Amino acid sequence: MAFTGTAFKCEGNGKKLARSQSIPFDGATLPDVAAERIATFLHGKDLINLGKTCKFWNDVSRKNFVWKLLVEKRFGKQADLEAGSSSPVDFKKLYFKLATSRKPATAFAVEHLGDRYLEKVKDDESEFGEVIQLNTVCWLQIDQFFSGVLPGKYALKWRMKFDEVYVNGNGKVIEFRARPEQGCGNELCSKWSENDFRRAERRHGTQKWFLYTIGEFNVTALCKVRVEIIGRVPYWCGGISWDYAELKPLN
Repeated sequence: MAFTGTAFKCEGNGKKLARSQSIPFDGATLPDVAAERIATFLHGKDLINLGKTCKFWNDVSRKNFVWKLLVEKRFGKQADLEAGSSSPVDFKKLYFKLATSRKPATAFAVEHLGDRYLEKVKDDESEFGEVIQLNTVCWLQIDQFFSGVLPGKYALKWRMKFDEVYVNGNGKVIEFRARPEQGCGNELCSKWSENDFRRAERRHGTQKWFLYTIGEFNVTALCKVRVEIIGRVPYWCGGISWDYAELKPLN
């Protein structure tokens, strides 16, 4: 990658400017520490693209400690939790693991998980091998954070499966939410009644997985996004399985 700049010099009282010859500049003329500093202001895909421009930037883009700084800058404490105590850590792989747009339902915090109400169930059709199966419950709470979400427009998608789904309780609903941190975007809240679930089951079929777009929302600054499924149904609900949630970038 090369740039050319034009230098000017003042003559006399500064009113007259003369153009000098262009001065060549490429990454190889930068001190290593300056190039590494520049790299830490990029996101992962941008750093990879920069590394394709020349050997100098390719060498910078391969440095593990540069990726370590990118991980810490974008994901904060979450990076420490994921890295654990294993050594050495491949921070480039860790970056893209944390930046994934999908999270398995089994990675969510789930109230009543492990009893007869909600269970982790093996499923050969699941991308992750296990799913969350809702048998019957009146207090539904499923939530997890997506860390280091970049500014932009997103669609919240859930991969689900129904088996004679029901949501009893005088018009009660189950809410699907995506909530950026305060001041970092707008909240998405989609409310599903029993009729909504039954319409979806008729459309997609019983015991068949489908990926459904719940809605769209905007993120205005780098932040965490909390994804939730909430239901306070006094007369119980059931017949639902969840495979994973996805934050799909739209721009």
